[in-house]
Order: sequence, then C-alpha cells, then structure tokens
Amino acid sequence: MQVRFWGTRGSIASPGPQTAKFGGNTSCVQVVAGDGTQIILDCGTGARPLGQHLVDTKTTPLRVHLFIGHTHWDHIQGFPFFMPVFLPDTELNVYAPRGFQRNLEETLAGQMQHAYFPLKLRELRSRIQFTQLEEGFFRLGNVLVETQALNHTAPTIAYRISTDGATVAYSTDHEPYWKPVGAGFPHPGDQRHVDFFKDADLVIHDAQYAEPEYLAKRGWGHSTVEYATDVAMAANARRLALFHHDPMRSDQEVEAFERVGQQRALDRGMKTEVFAAAEGLTIDIEGTRSARQVAQMPAIVHRPIAGRCVLIVGADERSSSLIDQEMREDNLVLVNSPDVRAASAHIRELAPDIVIVDAGEERPAETVGRLRGALDGSAVPIIVLTDDVNTDVELLGGSLSNTDFLAKPFSPPMLRSRVRAWLARTAELSPESGHGTSARVEGSPTRSARGPAMTREDIREALAGISLFTSLSTDELDLLSAGATERFHESGEVMIRQGERSDQLFVILKGSARVQEMPDDPSATEMVLGEIGAGQIVGELAVLTGMPRSATVVAIEATHCLGIAGEDFTRLMRKSAVLAGALAQVLARRIYETDQRLTRFAPDALTSLLTRQTFQDHYRRVAAQARRRGTGVMLLFFDVTSLKAVNDSSGYEVGDEVLRTVAHALRESARDTDLIARWGGDEFAVLPVDALPIAVEMITGRLREKLGELCEARNLPVVQCAFGVESAQVPPESAEELVRAADEDMQRRLAAQAGESSTQSS
Repeated sequence: MQVRFWGTRGSIASPGPQTAKFGGNTSCVQVVAGDGTQIILDCGTGARPLGQHLVDTKTTPLRVHLFIGHTHWDHIQGFPFFMPVFLPDTELNVYAPRGFQRNLEETLAGQMQHAYFPLKLRELRSRIQFTQLEEGFFRLGNVLVETQALNHTAPTIAYRISTDGATVAYSTDHEPYWKPVGAGFPHPGDQRHVDFFKDADLVIHDAQYAEPEYLAKRGWGHSTVEYATDVAMAANARRLALFHHDPMRSDQEVEAFERVGQQRALDRGMKTEVFAAAEGLTIDIEGTRSARQVAQMPAIVHRPIAGRCVLIVGADERSSSLIDQEMREDNLVLVNSPDVRAASAHIRELAPDIVIVDAGEERPAETVGRLRGALDGSAVPIIVLTDDVNTDVELLGGSLSNTDFLAKPFSPPMLRSRVRAWLARTAELSPESGHGTSARVEGSPTRSARGPAMTREDIREALAGISLFTSLSTDELDLLSAGATERFHESGEVMIRQGERSDQLFVILKGSARVQEMPDDPSATEMVLGEIGAGQIVGELAVLTGMPRSATVVAIEATHCLGIAGEDFTRLMRKSAVLAGALAQVLARRIYETDQRLTRFAPDALTSLLTRQTFQDHYRRVAAQARRRGTGVMLLFFDVTSLKAVNDSSGYEVGDEVLRTVAHALRESARDTDLIARWGGDEFAVLPVDALPIAVEMITGRLREKLGELCEARNLPVVQCAFGVESAQVPPESAEELVRAADEDMQRRLAAQAGESSTQSS
C-alpha cells in the first residue's frame, strides 16, 4: 500500500515561502492499495494537483473512491477543481458521514451553484455515486474500510483502511473527549479512539494545536500534538503523521511540533515513529501485521434517529434553549426534567433513548449513579455536562461503557454530533431486512430483544393516552385492549400493504410512518399521501368499509404500534357515542386535508390540463425515477404565437376556445403517460415519459395535423404554434430549468425561421 500527501493544512489554504516545506494546501491524501484500488482521503485544495496527476498518468479509465471525513469547506473545496470529475469515463464514488442540514450530494452541489462556480454538479461529465456512512465497515475488493465517529463540531468520521496485512488510519478534525489527569485515557470516547488505531502501520492524525494554546480553543474540534502522539503510542502504531497543520503555522513551527512528538515518544520509550506530514511525501507500507477487524456493523446502513427520545435533565433555561435550537432539525423528541430526582422518578416510563444531564454542583459520578439506578441496569447512553474539567471520570468504573462527558461551556454543535453518534451507535437493525437494507419486509409481532411484552394493563394505559380514546371508560378500554397485539416495524418495513384485506387497525405508540399510494404500473413512482406519527391511527377505513387497503404504509423509523381487532373497534363504536364522535372528528380533519390537496392538484380551469404547480409536483417524481434508472428526461415547450392576433380580431371568447383546442390537440398527440400542462397564458409544456428523441417529430407532427382538423371542425382561425426542446441525461431538481432552456431553443428556432423568410423575400 502506498500513501502520498497532497494537502496537509487545516482550515484554509496557506501558500507562501513560510509553508513551502510542509505545504499550504488543505487536507488531501492518496492511498493506492496493492490491487490498484485508488482511495483519496478528503478533498481539500490538495485535490487539484492530485487530480491533474491522475489525469496525466492514467492509462485506463479512472475508478476513484473519495472518502470525506466531514463536509467543512477545507475538506471539500478542491472538489470542483478535481480534474477527473470532468472526464466522461471517470467513475467516482464519494463517501462521507451524514451531515447537518443537507445530504452529501446537496452539500457538494451547494458550493457549485452559479453564484460560486461556473458549472453545476449535475453538469459534470463523470459518473458520480454518493454514499453516506455510519460507524461500521464495508469492503472495496480486497480492501477493508472501517469508520468511527470523531469528536468535532459536525458529524465527522475516521477511516481505517486495511489490505494485504497493512493498515492506514486517518483521523482529522478530532478533539480529545476529555482532558485526562495523568497518563491514560479514562474517557470511553478516547478509549474507543485508541482502539480504532490499534496496531496500525500508519496513523494520520489531527495535531493542529500545542497543549498550552488548546486551552483557549477547546470546543473548536481539533487535537494537540501531545494527544495525537499519546494516542498513537497507546495504540501501538508503527508511525504517526502529524496532520492538519494550523494555517498560521510556519515550517519552522511545524518542525518544532514534530520534535515535541518525537521527544514525547522517546521519553516514554516507545518505538512509534513521529513525523510531520508534508506535501509530496510518499510512504510505501509493507504488510507486516495481520489485519484485525474493529467494526462489527455495516457502515453503509442508515440508522435513522428521527423520533427518538432525548431526556434533558437539570439544564438551565439558556442551555435548554441552545440544545433545542441545535437539535430541532433532527426531529428528535426532547423532554425536559428539572433535576435528577424528578428524572429518576419518571425515567422508566419516559423510556428515553439518550439522557443529557447537567451535573450542576453534584459530582458526575453520583449523578450518573442515581440515573443508572433509576434505569434499572439499562444501557441508555448518558451525556454529562460538567464545569469540572478535572473530574476523575474513572470513579464511574463499569458505568463508563455508555457514559459520556462534555465540559461546560459546551459547544452545541459538538453536543449534537455526539448525540447523533450515540443514537446511531445504539440503533437496532432489522435482521429481516438484511441489516436495514432498502428491502421492504413485513413487520413481526414479536418483541425480539425489546424487553418484556406489554401486559393488558399496559395496553389499556397506552390506549388511554391516545386522543381518540381519551374519553372512553375503563370498561370500553378493556374491550379494545382484550384482543390487541403489539407490533414492531423497523425502518423500511411495510406495516400495511395496499390492496390487502385485514380485520385490524393500528395505533402508533412510538415512531412514524409514510402513507403512499402504489401505482398499478410497477415502473412508475409511488405517490406520498402523508406521514403519521405517535398517537395516530391508521387502517380504520378498511375496517369500517370492509374494502381492501387503499394505500401502503411504510415505517420511516423504528415504530411501535398496537393492532386493534376490527370487530372489537366496530362493536364499541356502535355502542359509544363518544368514540363515534371522536372518530368523526378525525375523519373530518382528513377530509379537510384531502380537500386542500385536491385544490392544489385541481386541473387548469380553462383547459383541464395540469396546472404549472401540479406539473412541477409530478415532474419531481418523474425526475427522481429517471435519475435512479439513468434514462434522462425531455421537455417540449409550446407557445401559441397567433393567440394575440385572434384575441384582437375575434375576441377573447374565441381566444379561449383556441387554447382549449390546443389542449385537446396536445392530449391527442401525446401518450396517456405523458405530462401535459398549461404553463401559463398561451404557453404549454409536455414531458414525454421515457421517450426517445424521435418523439419530438412525432408529437409536433401530430399536433399540427390535429390542430388543423380541430380548427376546421370548430370553425376557428388557423392556429400557429412555436416550440422548443430541452433534454437532460441527469434531470434537474426543478422543471423550471428545462422550461427556460426549451424557451431559449424556441427563440432560436423563431429567429432562424425569420432569417429564412427574410432571405427568401429578398
């Protein structure tokens, strides 16, 4: 395995005479495995010279795997200047952790908007595949890749690459989980960090700060040279490359850092070789140790965290507000408790997935001990916020495995990153669906490893907390709970299948699901009708009408629900005016919401075609399907150029009839599956689904012929239409871009026609 450094700086590129030795480009490292697998670690400005090198030396089409630690600018700024992405025969596979706010593709596309760059991401000619990663492992041929969450102000992962007995580990933008007192790593996060690098041949590690300056920059998400060296030594790594040099650091200062690390290893009597990473440095790594697999879970499996419960204990108003603002986007359920005593009294019934506790004046060990006692041995992660950075966390002993510490004043984004890492780390995967793959399988009514089954009393209490059943008597609740069963569905599992018959309705206790209508054509895209969550019911209409299910319901995340026997429900509804009235209110709200949706999707009043807005909604589904299948899209844009003359000479009523006639002719000229819309005024758009370029001549030819027939039959003046065409192999997100390009094509055609007419007349 060969490693070459192309960019070693952090934060921002810093070229100049003071950085000539170690380089001024930001993070980018090339790893070439023995079988030729090309791996690039991060895509900072060092990716520009690397890309040029790959293009200049390639003898076959490039196949590159780009691993991004996180999407801060200094790790992705080189992407638009990476030459291979402009070559049509390049295959680029991009991997990164799931970030905040945007997914990986959206983040890279964001820096390539026209406001910042002349080309958009979708205009690149290479074949690009995006994969978002969790903690875990995956393989690229003979190469084992493992990932682990780091401690930074955004979701960040380290990579461990092993092949042919050699291992390289890459960890940049990472801050120590705790400032240890004396030797060792008492914090469980630091222990995991060391274990991840165990016996590596080369560790590339963030070493942006010296220990004295780190004290003023805690929470910024970076390591010291001392910490990086201690980690490498504790992991028994053969070599340590100090990396992510501060942009203000001169070559002489980086050399001083290098000496600090070397002296530290010498003082400890360790054989770890310490050096500062420099641009152009190439290292050949021989496979001398048997590679060991650290991670046990697949990294490419998404572990959704939306809807999971976060219990916040003892936080003051300011801290609670900061946590709420930072985590709102993750759709977590945040529950506040004033102190440890109150939390301990209700923690089992709240069933939190993670606890954030402000230790206040109490010793962290005592705080965690009380919460663990109330949790009755549960391994729920607990994050302790504490003022005392010198707390000896070893006092917690065996409780450390799922206990975390964050010094106050804490960094809200760093806390958010830790919460997301813990929730993903402790997420349950579905054995039925192949560790959470996209395959949809039926949910199992068994609890598996989820704890004891609910008793009849538990079910009755749960139903009493659902708004539809709140006013029912104990006897009425007993009737419903008698035949009720628990069901658990992992993310992606089908809860209800369209077209099936069932004698049950379902009450969601925890989690969320998506309701979607599945088309008869298996190649078409399903229509999402809405989402439902905790406290809502689904499937009652099929029970009440005896008709097959009208839609499919799929769990968005791990979902716990109760199945209510349809016979018990209908019998009680006949007896209970309270239940009948409550159900009527639920159904009335649904009718209102449906009416709102129907209004939105109502056809154009004049032509009965799709409206512009409805066309846009349908286009998004067609475009998503085309992107998945790689088929591309084509749009035709029509303008009734003679409409103004008709309105002026014959009146607007005749003009309206002309528009209706054009709409009729378009429907006759296109296929039933094509999207046709009145875009506005005298403009129309047609999106032929899965059509070849020959469809342009077919549709326009039929339109001219049909318009002539209809105008003659309806005694209308001759209608003249101009048209333009635009196609895209990678469909844009909005139809607006296609329409704009098609309109420009139409103007060119009109100008060409005008030029021909002028030439003929002269």
